[in-house]
Amino acid sequence: MKIIKTIALLLICNLSFSQTVSQDTTSTRNQQRNAAQNILNGTVSKGITLGGYAEIHYNQPEGDNGIMDVHRLVVLMGYKFNDKVQFITEIEYEHVKELYIEQAFLNYSLNDNINLRGGLMLVPMGIVNEYHEPTTFNGVERPNVDKSIVPST
Repeated sequence: MKIIKTIALLLICNLSFSQTVSQDTTSTRNQQRNAAQNILNGTVSKGITLGGYAEIHYNQPEGDNGIMDVHRLVVLMGYKFNDKVQFITEIEYEHVKELYIEQAFLNYSLNDNINLRGGLMLVPMGIVNEYHEPTTFNGVERPNVDKSIVPST
C-alpha cells in the first residue's frame, strides 16, 4: 500500500509540472543560422552580399595581468547568380597574424529541401563548429571538447 501511495504521489507531482506543447516548437523562425546560411537565405534577388564581424577576447586571471586577444576579424562575401546558384566565401584574419579562407563554396539549389554544394565547407560536427559565431556560443572560449576532440574551425 505504501508503494502505491508513493507512485501515485510521484505521478501527481509529475503531472502538476507538465506543460503542453505549443505550436512554436515546430516553427523555423527562431532556429539558429550561421552567417553563410543568412546569406543563402537572404532577400537579395541577385548580386553581391557583404558582411562581417570581429571577436575580441579578454581574460582576467586572478592575481595576474589580463590578456586581450583580437581573436578574429571575419569578412563574409556572397554572390547570388540567380535563384538557384550562389557562391559563399568567408575570409578570417586570426590573432592579428594568420589569414585563412574558412569557407568558399558554390551552392546549387535543386528545390527548397535539396542543395548541392562543392568547395571548402564547415564540417557540421558538434554544436559549436557549424554555429561558431560569437553570438551563438556561451562564454569567451569554446568548450574543451570542441577545441580538442571534435574537428573544428
